[in-house]
Amino acid sequence: MTEPTTTASRRLVEVSAYGADPTGQRDSSGAVRDAIAAARQAGGPVTIRFAPGTYAFWASAATRRELYVSNTVGVDPRYREKAIGILLEGFDDVEIDGGGALFEYHGRQTTIAVIDGGRADLHDFTVDMVQPTVVELTVRQVGIAEGRPFRVVSVPSETDVRPNGRTVTWMGEIDPSTGDPAWTGEGALDYCQVLDPRANRTWRTECPLFEHVERVTSTPDGLRIDYRPDAAVPGDQGLVYQLRHTDRDHPGVFVLESGWARFRDVRFGYLHGFGLLAQSGGDLLVQGCTFATREGTGRTTAGFADFVQASGLRGQVVVEDCRFDGAHDDAINVHGLYLRVDRVDGDELDVSYPHPETAGFPQFSVGELCEIVKVDDGAVVATGVEVLAVDGPSGRDHAHDLTRMRIRCAGPLPEAVATSAPGELAVENITRTPAVTVRRSIFENLPTRGALVSTRKPILIEDCVFRGLGMAGVLITAEAGSYWETGPVTDCTIRGNRFEDLGGPAVLVSPGQVSTEDASIHRDIRIVDNQVDNCAPWPHDGEEPGAEAGNWIVDATSVANLVVADNTTAGDVLSVRLDHCPDARVSAGSGGQIRITGPDAKAS
Repeated sequence: MTEPTTTASRRLVEVSAYGADPTGQRDSSGAVRDAIAAARQAGGPVTIRFAPGTYAFWASAATRRELYVSNTVGVDPRYREKAIGILLEGFDDVEIDGGGALFEYHGRQTTIAVIDGGRADLHDFTVDMVQPTVVELTVRQVGIAEGRPFRVVSVPSETDVRPNGRTVTWMGEIDPSTGDPAWTGEGALDYCQVLDPRANRTWRTECPLFEHVERVTSTPDGLRIDYRPDAAVPGDQGLVYQLRHTDRDHPGVFVLESGWARFRDVRFGYLHGFGLLAQSGGDLLVQGCTFATREGTGRTTAGFADFVQASGLRGQVVVEDCRFDGAHDDAINVHGLYLRVDRVDGDELDVSYPHPETAGFPQFSVGELCEIVKVDDGAVVATGVEVLAVDGPSGRDHAHDLTRMRIRCAGPLPEAVATSAPGELAVENITRTPAVTVRRSIFENLPTRGALVSTRKPILIEDCVFRGLGMAGVLITAEAGSYWETGPVTDCTIRGNRFEDLGGPAVLVSPGQVSTEDASIHRDIRIVDNQVDNCAPWPHDGEEPGAEAGNWIVDATSVANLVVADNTTAGDVLSVRLDHCPDARVSAGSGGQIRITGPDAKAS
């Protein structure tokens, strides 16, 4: 990965010269847009600089683009158009020097988008939303009064909540130019997770706050909820309920078809809709960034869904010296996509996006290579097949069918492809698979996993801390037929990390299918020199691992040449589960013991 060259010849554009307001009192959307236009007009390497202060960006004044984004709302016509607060489009070499400023966003929007660029370096600023789309209720008091159970809950100061009979109405921030709220909802909304601040643990659950309610009244900092006499007495004092809708209508930050994009020393206090998502580009570097709420906001949620996601990149993904705390899904997810093969016509394939969250953008370009696998067991039937032509959606409009495309391949295709039934096969673009490095980062207070990595290029995860997660620390999978995210991992090293108090094993290798031909989905995975304490077993139908199994370092399925060595625990035993990993090499760290379970236990 080549970093941009910094020279004295860089042109400088100050946003203050175009009327941007560092007090945050006036909307700076138009002024910053004018500064960006001037920077583009200047040509060559250019720096756009902010003076210290607070800059307001309102969704009603944002730039708008029709865009289709991986893992969000698919082709839902309500969300075709994205509002973008800061749009960097078509720059060969652009730098955003935030100067320590706070970018405050009002209303639902993508905070920053880097589209069709060469090099982009964004640094030294904070991103936050004034009134987030996740609402939080902290249970301050529970008990019984006049024979009725009750809760007293507080909400962050900017929350607009209005008692409405036996429930409440939530109101997003009112846009002064339109008079409309950014969003509305009632009661428990669509999704709930709970944070225990004392343990710094988060989990997904149903919301009990608005069940069996007799009345809701306002308090100075929140609500009092009184329940019917026959309702159970609450026992959740101190817990924080985090509620939201589920439509991922915007990516929080979007990098599209950019050759090199770096975010360094940026704090993401809240990202609406999704996280920082890079799609169909080259290199992504996230360095020294903090994904966590800002002190003094009274909030605990920093991310509506994942924090960092890379979908179909070609170069490298590097995440280092970062902190991830308070998302509603995974911290990092790096993957490609499987498309379903619906019809084979000679050397042409009719393919489709089968998952409802992903569609509308091109997944293949001429000259790229693809691999075709069986959906039911992941067996490879053709690989290294060159793409000669593509007819499909552009990702920027809806003129073409958004879920289907046709690709012409360099033939002849194998007989197993030519005679396949509709939906029997899936195809992956193996050119759009990045190398991944994750190092010196902290993952905590997440309901799911720390890092998902599904790419056939080299993967290195080292010197990180995974603490208090709801599931595994690291997940490796392949998901044709389910999420339709790729794919086989062929070179992965996980070393020198600490895994503590996890709701799953430190490392879970769990492809959605296992080859009936005993051909492994993954290979060459090394898990070495890690510290593992209080990591739980992953449930499997018909298996009872038992509490005595110890601390779970890995649960692996369908891996060739798996190495688990020199890992340690403060407990007595490290536990490993093996399934379709017949040549696994497993050994304990100094003075430790290993317990092996699963179908391959005897073989190892």
